[in-house]
Amino acid sequence: MSSHTRFLAIVLFGALILGTLPGPAAADPPAPTGSTRPVAALLPLAADGQMQLSDSDRCPLCGMFPAKRPKTAAAMVLADGRTFYFCANGCLLRAWHDAVTHLNVPRERIERMVVKDFFSGGPLDAQQAWWVAGSDVVGPMGPAPVALAGEADVTPFKARHGGTIVFQLAQMDDALWQKLFPPKK
Repeated sequence: MSSHTRFLAIVLFGALILGTLPGPAAADPPAPTGSTRPVAALLPLAADGQMQLSDSDRCPLCGMFPAKRPKTAAAMVLADGRTFYFCANGCLLRAWHDAVTHLNVPRERIERMVVKDFFSGGPLDAQQAWWVAGSDVVGPMGPAPVALAGEADVTPFKARHGGTIVFQLAQMDDALWQKLFPPKK
């Protein structure tokens, strides 16, 4: 072994011992070749429901960057711990409605969904939210379904912004889905 090679080996060993070399990054396992599985977010949803958006997160439905639209961002956590951030409520709802198509997981594997309360901007459990669609509120993907913290918020919201459909996710059926997201002609 030459003195130059020995020197490099000592430097690399020292750097490894001191922890100055980056270790492997924690990430999703690589998708199988040819897979279209969406890539999970860099940072998970915080325990209090706050979204930890990073500049590299992309909405798994439309490809927009949720960090550029933090006021409309939404999140979904799967049972395996993966977190997906969406640009807006509409993309989140589409992924929830057909998780197999959009995330390659059955809906039963969705553990938690967090949206932003329209009035406070705080995190809100999407399953507990009161939703209003058909209002004058427009998000990054067009007309936006809006999440509200409680039923009492529906009347003041509709007085300011209108709205034709009020629902909770537990009420979702095919007829309601077709009203919210009619097929494109």
